[in-house]
Amino acid sequence: MDEKPAGPAVSSADAGNVDCPGYSAGHKQVFWGDLHVHTAYSLDAYGFGTLRTPAEAYRFAKGDVASSPAGDVQLERPLDFMAVTDHAEWLDLMYTCTDPRMSAHPYCVKLRDQSTQETGGTVFRDFVNPTLTQATPAKADICTEDPAACDDALLSQWERMQQQTNAANDPCTFTALNGFEWSATPNYSHTHRNIIFASDKVTPTPVDYLRFPEIDQLYAKLEAGCRAEDGCDAITIAHNMNMGDGKSFDVETESERTLALRTRYERLVEITQEKGASECLPEYADRETLGECGYEPYITSHSRPKPLADFEEEEWERMRSTYARGLLRRGLLTYANRIDAKGNPLQVGFIGSTDSHTGLGGYVEEDQWQGTVFGIGNFERNMSRMGFNPGGLVAVWAEQNTREGIFSGLKNRETYATSGPRIALRFDAAKGGEVPACTAGGALAPITGGTPMGSVLPETSQSATFRIAVTGDKAPLQKIEIIRGALNGAAYEESVLPVWQSEEGEANACVVWSDTDFDPSAPAYWYARITEVPTPRWSSYICQEAGRCEEFPDADVMIQEHAWASPIWHLPTR
Repeated sequence: MDEKPAGPAVSSADAGNVDCPGYSAGHKQVFWGDLHVHTAYSLDAYGFGTLRTPAEAYRFAKGDVASSPAGDVQLERPLDFMAVTDHAEWLDLMYTCTDPRMSAHPYCVKLRDQSTQETGGTVFRDFVNPTLTQATPAKADICTEDPAACDDALLSQWERMQQQTNAANDPCTFTALNGFEWSATPNYSHTHRNIIFASDKVTPTPVDYLRFPEIDQLYAKLEAGCRAEDGCDAITIAHNMNMGDGKSFDVETESERTLALRTRYERLVEITQEKGASECLPEYADRETLGECGYEPYITSHSRPKPLADFEEEEWERMRSTYARGLLRRGLLTYANRIDAKGNPLQVGFIGSTDSHTGLGGYVEEDQWQGTVFGIGNFERNMSRMGFNPGGLVAVWAEQNTREGIFSGLKNRETYATSGPRIALRFDAAKGGEVPACTAGGALAPITGGTPMGSVLPETSQSATFRIAVTGDKAPLQKIEIIRGALNGAAYEESVLPVWQSEEGEANACVVWSDTDFDPSAPAYWYARITEVPTPRWSSYICQEAGRCEEFPDADVMIQEHAWASPIWHLPTR
């Protein structure tokens, strides 16, 4: 499994400026990627039998065939970019126990023996939960016994990850981004962040939850270890807000310094992935139906599912406050009410990714997916995990497919998420009082002088007119909606506004919409949500193939795939 290449961790993409074929300054195109992929270097992946290294994961993302318990798999369309984001908390343990050291310590022997798809549940019970999910995080037993050896192992594993990522980077063809996951899970509440670096300049070590359990500590370590004067830059991406129990976004009470660091680093949130969507939860009174917030829900308390009716109102409101739409609301209120806030601390754009724990980034086709790491290729295990799904993709508008281009698009929030389809989407605002034109084929060229997704309207704006231009992928488009949130005095008002619909579906759609309720003095945001016509869910394909849908009627269902554009904000001077 040792993929350590000779020589230093150097990437040609970081050696100087690159002009890709067809490059034109100011002209952007959409690139497709996955920023949340785990390999054998993550304990919770290895524990269920994943042996794929980062190098092998990148090869799969580029189009190579990979083996799995379900047989050989391959992407229909290779990715343009990817980041392997293995859990920082166990890098030392995995280097020591699995590869390349293969320690004979009884702790390691037990770990290796139990790490199969059939017995992986014991790895969670005996190794994952004791280190990560308790009230206070704790190092693995073997690292408590010999902390110095584990410190060395952490450095070695981090170096190996960088070397494989930098070796996979191929400017203009495929962008490999260095990263890791900070996996805060206090009392089972998932408040995780993926950290993505701009280049081969990274922190000396990954910042892990075991040593740095608070979000402000993560930000502080990034500030200290990733300095602009050293050529380093990074962003953090929150994910699984649907499993966070309303924690980790305390902008109402955080210090001015933490707010400033959050504003600097917290640029994006992962709105969809294999463990469900995190766009929104409805008002407490509507929790039984979920309504327009009902796409791929995975509602938990402390990661343990229970009937919706069992949630108390306060608990429900706390949970929904950290879904993506709740964060946008809290960001507006904090911007308006906290004078010490230097901007909007929750001005977050949207991405999708897979959270694959099999090293198969971008493997999101409903008719091909064979399940999560818990049950890939195993029908019964997949049926017991029907709350999971193939995950999504992140789309970035960038001038070219290089680290500089992709990271710039991410940091500027010129991104959107899809639940898997490669829907081409422009969402931008017109300049001044101009009304942009829509043309046949989707009008995907940007509005000249307009405001792109992820950005802020000019402060002097007296109107808000938006264009949503979409080109579908394999399935036709059915609906375009604008989600609008704005402050009306001290009150927050939210609306879901249908702006285009075709029951039969269309291949392309373009619509211009003006907000007739726009108030130049009121902070506001808008984002576009695209919905496809119904198509079969992955579970339907699998149960039909097995001829067992009558045993699992909840499996044989249709879904409507989504795309979500990053918001555009109006933030008038306070």
